[in-house]
Amino acid sequence: MTEQQIYERLVPLITEITGARPQQITLQSNLVQDLGAESVDLLDLSFLIEENFGVGIDADEFEQQAVSKMNGAEYARDGVLTEQALEQLKLALPEVPTDKFRTGLKKIEIPAILNVAVFVHLIHRKLQMKNTEATHA
Repeated sequence: MTEQQIYERLVPLITEITGARPQQITLQSNLVQDLGAESVDLLDLSFLIEENFGVGIDADEFEQQAVSKMNGAEYARDGVLTEQALEQLKLALPEVPTDKFRTGLKKIEIPAILNVAVFVHLIHRKLQMKNTEATHA
């Protein structure tokens, strides 16, 4: 499945959870700021993605990826991400504009920086991994 096909299947799911019109949704649309999603909506989106694409997305998926590359370094201090964590999140989330990874960003604010492209690319990568695993099984 191409990223365009994923995007086309994802738009109705985003419309369902946010109430946004399809023409409002672009790859750069921020789910929280532009489309009005709340934390519970992002959880609902994860469930809909699993139902529709057959791949699961953990709530802290991007954090797990960043932490795994930090060699035991501190990820957050008093809920605020360390500079090293911000750098790792930039690598884990290349679809997010780098200015969103500002000093003082809190762990709880990570969902607020996610855009549609993050989910399209994540679904694409997971589908590729699933196909690779199926081929090697």
